[in-house]
Amino acid sequence: MAAIKFVLGANILQFSKGIQYPVHKPVRKAQVRDRTGGGTWRREDLGLTIRTFPIVFKGLPLDDYNNLMNFHDQICNGIEHEFTYYDEDGVPHTVLMLTEEVDFPQTSFQRFSGELLLEVVG
Repeated sequence: MAAIKFVLGANILQFSKGIQYPVHKPVRKAQVRDRTGGGTWRREDLGLTIRTFPIVFKGLPLDDYNNLMNFHDQICNGIEHEFTYYDEDGVPHTVLMLTEEVDFPQTSFQRFSGELLLEVVG
């Protein structure tokens, strides 16, 4: 398993260790649904498939944590800029970081744990 990385222009955040298993890659259809007063379902397909990457970090080293904080705050600026996410198999995906608040508690000496949520663009 390759360590994941984030790339935006000349800025590269290469994590020093792999992500935690199990790896989730949910896919959902963008559809609106509601029940009528008569009890039947009304639905509309918006024609989109939404793919997300919830990434779980456990024991993230201090350097990786600091680099992640810089990437979130200064480079991708939260959800503002798209970037390329290379997953654990080295496959690139154009994503946005949906995580507004990076809240990674320090779990041991210079180690942090937390989660990010990325969403494929388009």
